[in-house]
Amino acid sequence: MSIARLHEQKLVQHVVSQNCDGLHLRSGLPRTAISELHGNMYIEVCTACTPNREYVRVFDVTERTALHRHQTGRACHKCGAQLRDTIVHFGERGTLGQPLNWEAATQAASKADTILCLGSSLKVLKKYPRLWCMTKPPSRRPKLYIVNLQWTPKDDWAALKLHGKCDDVMQLLMDELGLEIPPYSRWQDPIFSLATPLRAGEEGSHTRKSLCREEPPPGDRGAPLSSAPVLGGWFGRGCTKRTKRKKVT
Repeated sequence: MSIARLHEQKLVQHVVSQNCDGLHLRSGLPRTAISELHGNMYIEVCTACTPNREYVRVFDVTERTALHRHQTGRACHKCGAQLRDTIVHFGERGTLGQPLNWEAATQAASKADTILCLGSSLKVLKKYPRLWCMTKPPSRRPKLYIVNLQWTPKDDWAALKLHGKCDDVMQLLMDELGLEIPPYSRWQDPIFSLATPLRAGEEGSHTRKSLCREEPPPGDRGAPLSSAPVLGGWFGRGCTKRTKRKKVT
């Protein structure tokens, strides 16, 4: 929510995310200002349509997908082709325009004067030279600030490395700038206005619980972004990792 406010104040131009949880989108950031390099668990696409047809859902679409297996079990409403998730697993190369949005990320990096890295180990992102403007001489590259409790491969390149928790650092930054962190409101969550409802017969195509829009608190004048009905439920667990099997000796 701090980042959403900083973008609103034109202090942040673009957000590059390795997360698949879609929280940057749900915070209110516009689609054009987000590059979700590893995909979004709430988005499935039809790659048979040109341009690719996108379906935002209110549930985790990755239930049936895995490495090199991306079909979700639902079909495109227009052409009938199988839909696929947008997740980029380790060892895969993401080719989708959205939500990866590589073009916008590269363009934003080329114009940036500052890059703030929050919480990322940078062990994967270090391999993306376009984000670090490596073709420019060091004096013309954006200043790099890193917030992480652990060592990262980019620490020696950073103008400042803060060994701290992201929430604590962002709270201090917002206080210094005199900006209030806006509260998250599920009533105004953009995912509900972006979402495409399931068609008749698709209700049983997943077992993940759906997000539910709550009623606005008393005195909240913010209008909902959509009046479309949404299935009940709660914020699902998302991309949960498998538990490691114990070795048998």
